[in-house]
Amino acid sequence: MLSAHAVPAPLFDPADLVGQWVRLREDGTVGLLTSADHTGWTLRTPTGVVSARGRLAAEPVTRRTEARPVRRRLRAVMDDPAFPGAADLDLLDLQLAAHP
Repeated sequence: MLSAHAVPAPLFDPADLVGQWVRLREDGTVGLLTSADHTGWTLRTPTGVVSARGRLAAEPVTRRTEARPVRRRLRAVMDDPAFPGAADLDLLDLQLAAHP
């Protein structure tokens, strides 16, 4: 018999996700995780840096559909010398290619 209860999403060690593009479960923000441990984390998005204390609740970005808006924003800031848009876009494309 099937249960009506939702299956919990897998838990990730925050340190294992550093250097990957992730989606925050709380609000859906997508960004490159630059640092994380069990006490806090930092995420670089195309619109700025997001940091918080506490355990990271996120999962890796693996589908092109969830990355489309981020890719558009990264292309828009590619020529900004203050932001690594081109490098971040390359990382996102490599991550998506690993999950066909």
